[in-house]
Amino acid sequence: MRAPSAIAVLALLVSACTLPPQDDPVALAEYQEVNDPFEPTNRFIFSVNLGLTKFVVEPVAVTYRDLVPSFLKNVVSNVIFNARLPLSFVHATLQGDGEAMDQTASRFFTNMLFLWTADIESDEPLDIEDAGQTFAVWADSPTGGGPYVMLPIFGPSNVRDALGRGIDFFIDPIGLATSTEVGIGRAATGVVDFTSRNIEEVRDLERNSLDFYATVRSLYRQRRAQQIRNDQVEPTDPAPTIGVDFPSISEDISQ
Repeated sequence: MRAPSAIAVLALLVSACTLPPQDDPVALAEYQEVNDPFEPTNRFIFSVNLGLTKFVVEPVAVTYRDLVPSFLKNVVSNVIFNARLPLSFVHATLQGDGEAMDQTASRFFTNMLFLWTADIESDEPLDIEDAGQTFAVWADSPTGGGPYVMLPIFGPSNVRDALGRGIDFFIDPIGLATSTEVGIGRAATGVVDFTSRNIEEVRDLERNSLDFYATVRSLYRQRRAQQIRNDQVEPTDPAPTIGVDFPSISEDISQ
């Protein structure tokens, strides 16, 4: 049986939300701008995710980085990246983006010929689409998405993206064609691979942040707005906590 989606988590957050300040217009405006009514619960989940990252994911990622040959690590990254393209094609179709459909399909079949080479290279970046982006395109709202939420394991999100993640779990062509165990293995491998390539940047960000939680929240929102607008997103932009997240637009995954 396939695991339940992230939707159930949202119900748990409602019971621990902060109420907007009614007597202070400045504080109310700040509350609305931050749009994080579940902050107490979000911060707790963030702390748990961060602990899992530091004590479970990072040691495995460092071992993987230091001991696995570069050629094999690039092959793993190539396979992970290409496995995301069928779902991206589905969302390009739902968004009515014919150019993205052609590029995604062409890249998928071309990459299949070169997955076992050291690098998959392309002169043009490729947008990776998901359900949250599709909802945003339909609503014409790159900066919306509802209240910010921190999902266990999956990390930073908002209501729209959390719902989208749950939907993607059930409609991902690769997931439908394989077992749940394969999906879990693919996700875990992706987390380790991504962490191994970005661990120093994440550590620097944490050291230099006065409030790491707030920094992650801000980075997440900026990154999602860029993705929805199909702007170039740097591979180190994904919010730095444990989560099933990979380089989203560039194929420069062999850094």
